[in-house]
Amino acid sequence: MLPGDLTPTDHLLLPTTSGAVEVPVCRPTFQPWHGAPVHTSGGKDLLAVDGRPQFAEVAILRLFEQAGWQGRWVETYGKGKMTPGLWRDWHPDGPRAQVHHPIEATWVRERLHAIALANGSTFSGCWDVVAWTDDRLVFAESKKAKHDRLRSTQVRWLEAAMECGMKAEDFLVVEWNGLP
Repeated sequence: MLPGDLTPTDHLLLPTTSGAVEVPVCRPTFQPWHGAPVHTSGGKDLLAVDGRPQFAEVAILRLFEQAGWQGRWVETYGKGKMTPGLWRDWHPDGPRAQVHHPIEATWVRERLHAIALANGSTFSGCWDVVAWTDDRLVFAESKKAKHDRLRSTQVRWLEAAMECGMKAEDFLVVEWNGLP
């Protein structure tokens, strides 16, 4: 069962090479950051998470963690094809200051590796947050309402994951809003 604020309220129909897939969607509201500005890596919106300026990926990760799940923010930009950044938060000094947190759960690492291999030996398109509890693995993709859309690489990651035995309900589009 997904954390309360991440409970799906809708579905998004995604066209794939093997037919359309209905992916769950939730629509939480997050608090914007009103404190001092920090390095935002591309001008992304800052949110107040744990009393600090963070991105939506961290807000989503915290919702999973508060419900007893483990997880990571998976960052592929500027990383090797098979070596994404695995983060738990955003350090305000920018991309080079981020701390890599390897995943200790062998079954999670193995599943991620298998999906990346099925995806053409790359983590490109991996969804923003990977979270797990017991034997369940979920991918969540952060999209700011009315600003973002899923990219073709993300649909390809979904397809590769489904080739590896995952189901549509193991994916979640988090279409978030920030309070004014």
